[in-house]
Formats: sequence, structure tokens, C-alpha cells
Amino acid sequence: MDSELNSATELRRWLTSHGGFIHPLVSLSQGKFGLSAIAQDNISADTTIVSCPFSLAIDVECSLHALTALFGESSLVDLQSWSERQLICTYICLHWIFPDSRRVELNLSLRAYLMNVHYSPIPDVLRHLPYLQSLPPPDALLTPLQFTPSELEAFRGTNIYGATRDRQESWNVEWNKCRTFIHAVNPDWAQRYTWDKYIRASTYLSTRAFPSTLLSRSPTLQTTSSSYPFMLPGVDILNHSRGQPVSWCTSYPEGSTKARDDSATISIISHTTTPLGEEVFNNYGLKANDELILGYGFSLPQNPDDKITLQLGGSSNKWMIGRLASGAEGLWNEVRRLVAENPEEIGYEDDLEAAQLLLEMVQKKCDLLPDLPDENDAGIRPAVRLMLQHYLEGQRDIITSLKLYFEKRQEAAVDAARDEGIELVFDDE
Repeated sequence: MDSELNSATELRRWLTSHGGFIHPLVSLSQGKFGLSAIAQDNISADTTIVSCPFSLAIDVECSLHALTALFGESSLVDLQSWSERQLICTYICLHWIFPDSRRVELNLSLRAYLMNVHYSPIPDVLRHLPYLQSLPPPDALLTPLQFTPSELEAFRGTNIYGATRDRQESWNVEWNKCRTFIHAVNPDWAQRYTWDKYIRASTYLSTRAFPSTLLSRSPTLQTTSSSYPFMLPGVDILNHSRGQPVSWCTSYPEGSTKARDDSATISIISHTTTPLGEEVFNNYGLKANDELILGYGFSLPQNPDDKITLQLGGSSNKWMIGRLASGAEGLWNEVRRLVAENPEEIGYEDDLEAAQLLLEMVQKKCDLLPDLPDENDAGIRPAVRLMLQHYLEGQRDIITSLKLYFEKRQEAAVDAARDEGIELVFDDE
């Protein structure tokens, strides 16, 4: 493990000293997405790779406790109106506001000291500095929130462009609300609670978060209406590989009956053998490239999970269409019913109208897609251009398959008309 970076070594020491675990044959080395887990010898299948106690999770409970301790008990009512992201990201940001990383006791006299001295030691309630120091630096983050204006403009016409603008606006509103509150507590803290710090913390949460459903006795990656993102130090080291067979397991102390027990641990077990020198992977689930780019800052070539979303004007239905036009049948049937005078008796004329309408709709979707910038364009970083290339390949492949799908429906309608003795003639355009 001598080759590990200082930040990786400190993360390992900190995690294990608090009840966590990183397999001794796993070395943490710097990769393009931050630390990567590399096998230092063959690691057998069905091996626990990493585990983290619930007590080290950066979640709402941890964040609310720390912020209340720093801002005062009277702040609890206001803090409870904050979103999960505001709480967690503000907790993270506060680690960077205190430049001195020495540990100190937090008490009333210290709080008074902190509120009047510019350079203050980091309080004990901010417990995750070794973990945060192991994360990629700001210039290594590559979600669309870190794109330059010209890079984001290259995505105009994609759903990523609009989603990024919406996210930037909503996060800015959140940050301003938090900063206004912090200013009333301590103007010096508010001055150092910058937009760049909030974006950085929010990006860490976006790229490394797991759903809070993992903290249950039956852990699952499936989100619910009440679940929220949280962070598991150490566990998030493992990068994504589609289809990688892994299991999430929770271990509770004997006799524990609590729904959540901070002494419990959550582990990732890899079910494949990892050869010497190869990376050990996690599996984030089936994700399309737009989700990977927006949430994680990377993409997959020819991603089989790519999708496009189509919605008819005035309809509440959103149709997710995948490669080979998977999922198109629902959209086709909805349009047929809309154009038919009698939805119970749909004829070839209705099918012709539906096919023509959908072909025009798909063509408009295609026309909106941007062109791929020239590879020599100095205003677009190669990694950003590659993400756009992967995204456009998936979108155009799906659109091509949809055109074929609706053209076949059009041909079937022509055949149905011919069966009734009607020969349809189409004007060439």
C-alpha cells in the first residue's frame, strides 16, 4: 500500500478507526474520477470489499445535529425547513470554512470565540474532513454544472441543457437561502460560504450519493417518495460498471432491534473474481447517458440503457423510449386513440394519421439535436466532447429505430387499405 496517496492513506486510517473496512488487498489510487480501488492480488468472488458504519454516514441526521450545534439550538426550527440537500451540503461546506483542521471541543465559550475570530479551528461536530480531503478537487469535477459556457452551449437542444439550467437556478436559490440564514448567525462564515463551495458540495452529493433506503434493515437501491440522497464514506470509492454483480449487506449488533442502529455497518460484496492489477467495481444500476452525464459527469459508449422522452401536447403521459424502439407501443396506441373519431373502432385512416404525426414529431426531435463540435475546437474539453458524442449516438440511434417503427405502422395501414380495395397514392415532397 506504499503507493497510496496521502489522502487515501488517511481515509483508510480514519475509516478503519471508526469501525469501517477496506479490504487489505485493495489499494486506493488516483483515477480520472477520483480514487479507484485496485486489486493488489487476486481477490476471490463473494468477498467483502468495503464497509462503512451507519455512524459515519453523511445524512440529514448527522447534518442537522452538527448545524444545530454550530448555529445554536434556536436554529433548529429554521433548519428543519431546509431540504435534505441544503442540510447535507451546508454541513460539507462548513468543513472548508474553517482553515485550521485541528480538533477542538465545542462549547459555549468556544462558540463565542469562533464567531469573533476569522481563523478558527474546525469544530468536533464537523467529523468528515479526512473523507472530504480524499474526494476529487474542484477542477476534476465534470458534471454540466462545471461546464464552461461554450461547453454547455454545445448541449443546447438536448434535455441535458435544460436540466442543467434548471438545476443551476434551483441550487442557487437554495444557496442564497442558506447564506442569508448563516449571515444572521455569523457574517464571516457567510462570506466564506461561497457559491463555488456549494456547487462543489452539491456535486459530491450528486456524484457519490446513495438513496437513504440503504439505511434500512432490508437495504435497496430503489428510491421511494420519502427517500433522499446521502453519502457513505469509503463505500463510494468503487466506480460504476454496468451489470457488475454486487450485493449490499447490512450487519447489526446481536440483539439490536432499532430500525436504524448507528453501530450497524453496510458493506459491498463483489461476486466476481478481480485479478491482480484490475479495478474493483460497484454497480450503480441501469442508467442512461443523460443521467450519467448530469449526475456523475461521465458517459458510456453505446450505452444500451439510453432513452429519449416523448410527450404529446396536452397529455400527462411521458413515454420513455429505448433502443430498438422499446416502449414505443404505448405512445403509438395513445396517438391512435387521440386521432380516431371512435377510439373503439380504429381504422387504417387513423393509423395513417397517427404514423404521420409521430414521424413528424420524431423528426423535430432529431432536428433539435446539436452537431458534434470539431475535435480541434479549443473551447470544448475532450472529455466533454466525448460525453456529448456518446449522448448523441444514443439519441440518434433511438430516433432511427422510432422512424422505422412508425414507418412499418404506416406500411401496415397502407396494406389494410389495399385489403379493402383502396389504393393510396402519396404525393412526393
